[in-house]
Amino acid sequence: LGEPPPAGVPLDPVVSLFLRREQREQRRERHSSLAQRLQRFLRRKFFLFRRSALMTLIALRNLALGRPAPERLAQEVAFASWRGEEEEARPETLGGAPRGPEL
Repeated sequence: LGEPPPAGVPLDPVVSLFLRREQREQRRERHSSLAQRLQRFLRRKFFLFRRSALMTLIALRNLALGRPAPERLAQEVAFASWRGEEEEARPETLGGAPRGPEL
């Protein structure tokens, strides 16, 4: 992924969309201010901690009470993986996780 594609080889449309998105993201991060970088860092760490805490609670509950139905477990994991309003605006094909019901 870090290397440019070989010359003369047509790119898959999904791959080219992904590469353009990654380049935009890298440019945005390079040209952002210190405050924006700090905010992005804290946001990432907050959602990492949130997901870790929720997944730990789900695992402990499953140990104590047994596994719930697969559908409910999938909803809980989707809720734990939710990353905020910014991700809801992204298309599902680019990694946006749907928001599940609250626990």
